[in-house]
Amino acid sequence: MPTAHDMNPNIEIFKTSEAEATRMRRGAFLPALLILPMAAMFGFDESKSQPLHFLMIFAMASGLAAVVVSISWYGAKRRIDEFSRMTLTVAADRLTWVSSLGETAIPFAEVTSISINKVRGVVRTVTLTRRDGRESTIEGFEKMESIAGQLTQIQNAEIAVVNNWFSI
Repeated sequence: MPTAHDMNPNIEIFKTSEAEATRMRRGAFLPALLILPMAAMFGFDESKSQPLHFLMIFAMASGLAAVVVSISWYGAKRRIDEFSRMTLTVAADRLTWVSSLGETAIPFAEVTSISINKVRGVVRTVTLTRRDGRESTIEGFEKMESIAGQLTQIQNAEIAVVNNWFSI
């Protein structure tokens, strides 16, 4: 079956970015960064006079952190594998996502607003709002600036809103 790119070679197909996969991998270790300092806090409680109290609390928390991190890592690995197979195509009349779950298309005639969210001047997400109130968020793809530019070029520029966020 021919794809949209085969029928019109001028259509650009966007793939997911490696930076998004790295962000997902880092997120798997976040529970350990939260659990271990809390365990150290409870272990150093001065009201406890047993010398092995800290070691016992820290060993239990380390075991819990290891279990939580391994579960998070497995989930992140599955999301990265699925996310890496996803592609986005911006055509003249519709936006098409292709993933392992199937193909989803949003006709531009249904889009009522486009919200472009920038962090430190870089486009992070693009949110499309449809007539029926549903929202679709585009994030984690390579060339997000190009995607936002194509969407505002195809649609009326009046329905596009740019939100600038500044993070530390």
